[in-house]
Amino acid sequence: MVVSYDASRGAPAVLGRHAIPDAGLYSVCLAIQNLWLAATAEDLGVAGCPSTGSRFLAELLGMAGRVRPVAGSASAPSPTSTRPDLERHGWRSVALLAEAVHADGGAGVSASVP
Repeated sequence: MVVSYDASRGAPAVLGRHAIPDAGLYSVCLAIQNLWLAATAEDLGVAGCPSTGSRFLAELLGMAGRVRPVAGSASAPSPTSTRPDLERHGWRSVALLAEAVHADGGAGVSASVP
């Protein structure tokens, strides 16, 4: 699947575009994230790849010149695992939420985080 963005769609006054020209593109990125989360909830594994060769991809798929490929994605049934994929494959280890939360310039928050 290829997710794309067409800045010419919608009215000129699309929410956010008047102040931030790339607001529509940001919305596409958020939609991709939601798509991946939904796929994961349905036990589908998702592999994403940025469209680094976007002009090539657009030509390959016959997209109009104004349409910009943003990301490609493939999904398939996922083996059920209780461990996150990044940890299972040795790429990252699980970190505590408190290690990632920063407040008031501190390197970690000792208070409980909801």
